[in-house]
Amino acid sequence: MPSELYDLVIRGARVIDPTQRLDGPSDIGIRGGRIVAVGRATGMSASSLDGVGLIASAGWIDLHAHVAYRLGRTSVDPDRDAGVARGVTTVVDAGSCGAGLYDAMHAYVIPDASTRVLAFLNVSLHTTIAPRHGVWENFNQQQTIAMAERHAGEIVGIKVLASRTHCGAMGITPVKLAAQAARLAGTRVMCHIGNAPPVIDDVLACLDAGDIVTHCWHGKPGGLLDRRGGPSPAAAAAVDRGVVFDLAHGSESFSFETGRRAIAAGLPVHAVSTDLHARNLAGPVYDLATTMAKMLHLGLDLPRVVAAATAGPAQALGLDREIGTLRPGACADVTLFRLRPGPVEVRDSEGRVEQARATLEPVYAVRAGVVVPCVAARPGSDP
Repeated sequence: MPSELYDLVIRGARVIDPTQRLDGPSDIGIRGGRIVAVGRATGMSASSLDGVGLIASAGWIDLHAHVAYRLGRTSVDPDRDAGVARGVTTVVDAGSCGAGLYDAMHAYVIPDASTRVLAFLNVSLHTTIAPRHGVWENFNQQQTIAMAERHAGEIVGIKVLASRTHCGAMGITPVKLAAQAARLAGTRVMCHIGNAPPVIDDVLACLDAGDIVTHCWHGKPGGLLDRRGGPSPAAAAAVDRGVVFDLAHGSESFSFETGRRAIAAGLPVHAVSTDLHARNLAGPVYDLATTMAKMLHLGLDLPRVVAAATAGPAQALGLDREIGTLRPGACADVTLFRLRPGPVEVRDSEGRVEQARATLEPVYAVRAGVVVPCVAARPGSDP
């Protein structure tokens, strides 16, 4: 590799990048906020970061969190609680705002964040009405489509919550409206699945390749698995046509038992995310690192878990050339973390407590070439 001048070199970390099938000691050279070398970075650098004893991956991406900070009572700070301070370089707000509120998100939340913040636009204009999708007055397709088009690139899709709690007597109609708005705006759907109605078969029938099912491992009746533990015919068909499955832990939407059954059945999970908000920040979710540790606990190996926090969500967003990879030319978003042996107590959304073999502890986030030290999320954790 020719001698070069770098702004920053990360030296000697174990680099895991599933997009390049890398897993071993390496340097990462950064210049101008871009990855320029992975391997042996020879030459001068303005600064360096000692990665010996740490693991380096592309910057973590949380595909589902709630970071409309100060705009909603349950949203959290995109940097301190969900983003770079927790090792996450890109966080995607999952529909905290509809078209009636999104301009405030665009003006007051996203520009002030060091973390890259993207957003799904809620199909309902106002998300303070409960149930959010339960009344006709809360929908305006013209405003929703226009807002998604106005902020294309920042808004990455349309969010809908397909559950009895949120849809009320409107049943499957909000899902159909979200799909229509997404198609007309040239974007994708993120669909929350929960308690029926609407039933899961009807929900999945509305989703096409590239659309996202979020809360895919919830433990409620009528999910993606049939009563024998295999994928339902509708879920299998959704996989075949390219629907994306996202974990989205949350307060009520992640079950160890469902996860084990889904893995045994070969049902994919393309992205690991938190559904982080103020009511689960102090547990059971804590942060993306803790959620990733639970994936390890269920038997996925570390490169697979890293892929689900980097390459998987990047591909789901259509940004896989820019983020989620350490390929030269990509944005210099990097997460450095350690794998600390357990046992460590972990809990799912149903209150089940188990002992995991290890936990992940982020140490540094590098966001577009700028180094940010991380902080501990869980009591007693010391990065």
